[in-house]
Amino acid sequence: MDFYSLPNDWIRNKSERIVAVDTSKVEKFYTVLLESTRNIKEDLDSTFVEAFIETGENILDNGKVHVEDGLPHPETRDKLIALYNSVSIEELSLEEKKKAIQMMLISIVKEDQLQVNHQPTPDGIGVILSYFIDLFFETDEPLHLADLSVGSGNLLYTLFTTLFSENKEVKLTGVDNDELLISLASTISAILHIPVHLMHQDALQPLLLDPVDLMISDLPVGFYPIDVKKDDFKTRFEEGHSYSHYLLIEQGMKYLKESGYAFYILPTNVFETEEVKSLLKYVHSVGHVQAIIHMPLEWFSSVKSRKSLFIIQKKGEGSKQVSEVLVSDVPNIKDQKTFNEFILSIKKWKKEQQI
Repeated sequence: MDFYSLPNDWIRNKSERIVAVDTSKVEKFYTVLLESTRNIKEDLDSTFVEAFIETGENILDNGKVHVEDGLPHPETRDKLIALYNSVSIEELSLEEKKKAIQMMLISIVKEDQLQVNHQPTPDGIGVILSYFIDLFFETDEPLHLADLSVGSGNLLYTLFTTLFSENKEVKLTGVDNDELLISLASTISAILHIPVHLMHQDALQPLLLDPVDLMISDLPVGFYPIDVKKDDFKTRFEEGHSYSHYLLIEQGMKYLKESGYAFYILPTNVFETEEVKSLLKYVHSVGHVQAIIHMPLEWFSSVKSRKSLFIIQKKGEGSKQVSEVLVSDVPNIKDQKTFNEFILSIKKWKKEQQI
């Protein structure tokens, strides 16, 4: 995935205002995170993401440097303590910390050359998703939001920052089978003071998960390496391995409450394949396809890498299939006038569809 972000000096909140952030504070915190991570990486000969997790834990421990087997060396410890003492995270707003974390995630992707399915979801996608969640949900009401491929947690935390930071009754759950990514998500959660229940397990196995109002996921695309039984998943292939993104959509629908919504991020070309017919057949058996929203083309290096938002409502009391499925392209988010017109057109569509 191409890693793009929003302009450094603003972030959206649920009232659709653009919240200003102090870029000097963001850049200072980012510098502390970046330099301390580099020092730990070099001294411990670790990956960049492991070093970031280590420095995050040090910051959370009031700047105390964790030492094991004499590492990091004393001279590195002195550098780290000086860096940690130069900033106070208590003086940073949630949005400012989130901005600095987003910049660090970009650095992690570049430094460790993370594979596509392990890359964090860019803030831009999270902000677009937040507009549509806000359109379909009363985000001030009690709500359980889950992500079955949570990864670094960036998508979940972007949504919390833009929509739910004032909601004391929102419950966040993230599932992932990658221990390092779960550790990363946990560290970021603690830095941002965003409460989340993280589960380290294969999301396609049975889950101890309370019913979910809102299922979201930037789905990993590819084949699930384990053969699944026909009775367990209707989206499995008759022969060979099945698509993990199809199986995760089906798994998400199982744990979604009746009339609840699922927002899945997928490569746009998934909707152009022959195999998508089997996925749509399953989705129509349990829910309603309400919209397919294509992300801004200029965010991607090629048409092939473009992403889209797949919006599904599970069948239940009060739910219905819209007469006209919304298929639309998101304009350039930096063109505020055009983007506002786009949002107004979406609201008009929703009113006409009476949903």
